[in-house]
Amino acid sequence: MSRSNKMPATGTRINWPGVMMALALGARAASAAAAPAVADTAVTDAVAADAVGADAADPQAAATSAAAVTLIPPNEGIEKVIVTAEKRRVNLQETPLAVTVISSDALDKANVVNLAGLNGQVPGLSIAKSGGYETVVTVRGIGSETPQAAYQTQPGVSLHVDGVYIANSISLDQSLFDLDHIEVLRGPQGTVSGMASTGGTINLVSKQPELGKWGGSADVTVGNYHTTQARGALNVPLGETTAIRASLQKYDHDGFARSTYGFGLDEAHDASGKLAFLWKPNPDFSATLTGQWYRANQNGAAQKNILDPNPDPRTLTQDYRSRFKLGADLYHLNLEYSLPWATLKSITSSQRLDHKQQMNGSRLDYATLGQYDNLAAWNTKLKNYTQEFSIASVPGGAVDWTAGVFGMRQDSNQYVIEFGGTDPNPDLTLPPRPIVVRPYNLYYSEDTTVRRKSWAAFTQATWHVSEQLRLTAGARYNHDASEGGTRNWLQSSGGKPTGKLEADYDLTKQNMVYASLTRGYKPGGINNNPGSIMVSHHFLPESINAFEVGSKNQFLNNKLRLNLAAFYYDYRNLQYLANDPNPYQGGIANVPKVHTKGLEAELSYLALENRLRVNGNVTYLRGKVIGDYYTLDAAGIRAAVVNTPGCESYYTSYPTPACAANVATQAQNLNGNSTAKTPKWQGSVNVSYAVPLESGLLTPRVEYIYRGKFIYRMFNNSTLDQVPNYGLVNLHVDYSPHGSDWSFSMAASNIGNKDGINSRFTDPYGIGQTSNEYVAPRQITAKVAYSF
Repeated sequence: MSRSNKMPATGTRINWPGVMMALALGARAASAAAAPAVADTAVTDAVAADAVGADAADPQAAATSAAAVTLIPPNEGIEKVIVTAEKRRVNLQETPLAVTVISSDALDKANVVNLAGLNGQVPGLSIAKSGGYETVVTVRGIGSETPQAAYQTQPGVSLHVDGVYIANSISLDQSLFDLDHIEVLRGPQGTVSGMASTGGTINLVSKQPELGKWGGSADVTVGNYHTTQARGALNVPLGETTAIRASLQKYDHDGFARSTYGFGLDEAHDASGKLAFLWKPNPDFSATLTGQWYRANQNGAAQKNILDPNPDPRTLTQDYRSRFKLGADLYHLNLEYSLPWATLKSITSSQRLDHKQQMNGSRLDYATLGQYDNLAAWNTKLKNYTQEFSIASVPGGAVDWTAGVFGMRQDSNQYVIEFGGTDPNPDLTLPPRPIVVRPYNLYYSEDTTVRRKSWAAFTQATWHVSEQLRLTAGARYNHDASEGGTRNWLQSSGGKPTGKLEADYDLTKQNMVYASLTRGYKPGGINNNPGSIMVSHHFLPESINAFEVGSKNQFLNNKLRLNLAAFYYDYRNLQYLANDPNPYQGGIANVPKVHTKGLEAELSYLALENRLRVNGNVTYLRGKVIGDYYTLDAAGIRAAVVNTPGCESYYTSYPTPACAANVATQAQNLNGNSTAKTPKWQGSVNVSYAVPLESGLLTPRVEYIYRGKFIYRMFNNSTLDQVPNYGLVNLHVDYSPHGSDWSFSMAASNIGNKDGINSRFTDPYGIGQTSNEYVAPRQITAKVAYSF
């Protein structure tokens, strides 16, 4: 039977009457409400460099950041891009860092609605799911191999929203909302971003209130899978010194996959809202108070067991319904005060997160597997407070410098109930909290509250040795302390310095080379595994020494931009989730030594009177484990349990000594294995051509994204860890009538409807099943937008 017969009709064709009705209603609502809009970017949309954050005082930048109907004048080159890397506004081409900038307009054209959509858009970046809600982000192969122990450790790629450090990985699941642009800094950020940035940093920069400007936008998008997205934003000046920006988004689509037991998976039902208030009483001082809210309530992620008897990737044989519910609130106050010699900044934030989830731990049904492994609850509550003060010199002197302090307090609770067994009609009722009488089929339970306190002090300075040569040095001291769990088993404390040395040199005014040495750090901690045999009760801090050389170039009278980077990483004590011969007594362990190396290139090119634009990026990446290191693979444990007498009740009680000893013999040596999540080749290219018509401007765009095959875990298991390559084609067409506040677009992502595998996850817990996460299927959408 073909897929089109098995999947709902909404997944394979557009509901055109619904499309037209939604467009009409959206247009009427926008007109009636006079919903205002700020144009996202210019018609040029680059992966490596977009018209974002342009300095309005720069004539070229101002010319290229106008409404979408404006082409870059033929005598102008690629637009100037201003980024906020390293706590100050700088020109992208003058920044001796590997940075990628993606504008909100480029995100729309590529149908990127969440961070996972950035796969292929940024060199060296990989984003995938592990056990359901855990989003694993890696940059150049460095990120987090411990997502299911998030309360014990931190991700290696940090996330910031308007300068606020987001100290949890669950927030990565949120839909992108009201953004101006995204900045991805690759490589350890050992000075200004600190200990949670061994792989890099993702900065989400949102649109801000503007003084003296009444304006806004509204748009409605509809498509197959009953996709609807409605967005609106309004900027209102309140006198000469204050302004407010309000924005809303509602995003829904039906599930991309469906269970044979009648429920959908991989759908979206979420809503976002933001209110930002700006007070700027004089040119030297500004205060922005922002509240941002996100709510999601849907079935869980589609993760298809590799043993699933149904060959259709979008049809899952799962009998236990997955659910995902998330509420996240972020409040922050950003203060900035300009002195004649420096700029003072303060960022104060309060974050709240309430996440509830249930999921099928086996990713398969009882009838097929002969047993069940169901997580009836995997809930997380979190309160987080951060404060950062920084001071930066006014640019133009012999030395540019930055200094600051950062503090964080986080209180989190994780509540887990996992049932398992072989009875065909199990009782999956959640027990009272706290558990007094242990349910007969309880595999695992946890009710852990943890308090984490962190602080850091940092400084960095750049000496302008000459007009061409600059030397930079920076240092940071990080301190992290945690306590919690039963009898404070998690109590740990420690600190470590990190830093950076860098030199950059202008070969010409359009060509710069740089070289840097950066040290990154992530704290260690304690495992809650009193009965472990092989996995230590303590795990060590991670550290990385990163060597990088690069070049940033503009050629052909600034019609061609080419940025290059080469790097070599010496990584020590890489943290990962380790299994122990005693079930549920594993934890975080350390691979002593890992080396990673790679090459990256980003390109943007204008031709044919700037109507033709080509953007692209490519990454070559290799990594391997250095030296002998023995550890247990969950697959090896399963084989030993099946073949050893006395292991029949392995997952429900402690094994016999003979069983544990036999499991321990399955440990394998990782020496020489490829590192996880390091595709040898990946990249993308997109081409757009602006066609001036008598009535307006038509801009078609085609994009190709490729990600090469890679290993998902360092075990390099030929059956479980091989993730194949895939290539996707996306199409987009914009039409902007002359002299109109309206614009129209259509998009088709994954036009070939490829079933590319984004990740292949082997659960280190429970019964250790392996499942595939697939890329989104073909989506076709139409959008109408109104702005003034």
